[in-house]
Amino acid sequence: MRLPKAFWLLWLGQACNRIGTLAPAFLVLYLEQGKLVNAQTTPVIVGLFGAGVVASGLAGGAVADTIGPRRTIISAQPLAAATALAFLVTSNVYLLCLLSLLTGFLSAVDRPAGAGLIAKIVPQEDFSRAYSLYMVGFNVGMSLGPVLAGFLLASYPPALFVVWAACSGVYALLVCALPADGPRQAAGDGTSVLRTAVRGIAEPFRSRVMLAFLALTFVLACVYLQVNSTLPLGMRAEGLGPGEIGLVLAVNAVLSVVLLPLVPRVTKGMAEEVPLMLAAGFVAVGFGLNVLAHGIPVFIVTTVIWTLGEVLWTTVSAAFVARHAPAGRVSTYQGSFFFAWNAAFVAGGPVGIALAASFGYSTLWLAALGLGLVVTLGFKFMVRMPGFGAAAGAPDAARDIPTPASPPVSAS
Repeated sequence: MRLPKAFWLLWLGQACNRIGTLAPAFLVLYLEQGKLVNAQTTPVIVGLFGAGVVASGLAGGAVADTIGPRRTIISAQPLAAATALAFLVTSNVYLLCLLSLLTGFLSAVDRPAGAGLIAKIVPQEDFSRAYSLYMVGFNVGMSLGPVLAGFLLASYPPALFVVWAACSGVYALLVCALPADGPRQAAGDGTSVLRTAVRGIAEPFRSRVMLAFLALTFVLACVYLQVNSTLPLGMRAEGLGPGEIGLVLAVNAVLSVVLLPLVPRVTKGMAEEVPLMLAAGFVAVGFGLNVLAHGIPVFIVTTVIWTLGEVLWTTVSAAFVARHAPAGRVSTYQGSFFFAWNAAFVAGGPVGIALAASFGYSTLWLAALGLGLVVTLGFKFMVRMPGFGAAAGAPDAARDIPTPASPPVSAS
């Protein structure tokens, strides 16, 4: 079945936005190149950016379910553009820190709303396929963004923020063409929307099934996110140069784009927990086998294995959350998922680096294998929890129009 035009407008908008959004590494390079920060300030900038990203999941999901996902995305983009342009006229270190926090928040606040929009504009049986394609656009944007940022940083650094603001504007215009959100939740006073959103943030954590899923997500993310910290360091310790490390990680980028659209077809008909277990198992084995890697060939093999886990996880986790979200709460539940995943940026990287420094990379990779296998078993036992099959068909229930009854979303 062909996906509706509204989906492709959302796809194009978020891909364009990701191309323009400045990654924290390039933000730091810009600030250091302009002598706007020193070595002591750089970790603070990066930390505040990360804190903004972590907070955006919870806040973005709850706000999207309170005022509507389309309104959330459209409202965030002018703020993102203004924040980007503010970097061009700011040299005060405290203001730069504040802008970094806002930048991290606004760079990711649309993601739960985007997942919620997909649940509204595509049929329930196509959610997994649509989300896979959505993430292809996301990955394409994230891959092209650093290339463009590197070129602009070398040729005319202020253009980084002009392009960022322009891409935010394009994103807002494309989302404006999507079907309007339903009526806002009734407002009893001027602060009721904020209160409703704050109350909604805690809702997913009151479900035992979702709490278990979020806890397992956090642990798995701590393993997977070694790709951003200890994995490059480990490859360097084995004698690989920057170019060789980039080559290995490029395998992940290419495979992700190629394989993501195939996931719904491969997992169709599987019991709900099976793709989750496979994803966690591939991540565990892929990182664990790094203990045997001493050169490019084995590192490429291990990268292929954990990339299989990544592409499975990207789609089946979103489908799981959408299925278990109550009516009208898809964005909130997706936000809690993004929070659990992004929180691992704060914990996983530093802990991995400390473990490798104290006990060596072999210990780190074996620990990653062990934690990943624990998560795999956790998904197996989660099906025994009361309420595991609840909230079936939630993505359809989240729409504002009646639809025929359809089977629950599996990972297909």
